[in-house]
Amino acid sequence: MSTDLLGTPLTADEHTLVEVYTTLKDLAARDLPPCAAANVRAALAAVAVAVTDLALDFEHLADLAC
Repeated sequence: MSTDLLGTPLTADEHTLVEVYTTLKDLAARDLPPCAAANVRAALAAVAVAVTDLALDFEHLADLAC
């Protein structure tokens, strides 16, 4: 991903934020211990707000299998 949903090139910080978001989604899909799974989902929700507000990505977290 090199641009946001509006076609604006991503900054280095936005690239990092997308990487964190993707990593958290991958972690949330794994079979983690309950305490880790709950905290990963909480972190994912917070980062998803930032990613959506910045128009970096848009998806409903309820659509994810986590």
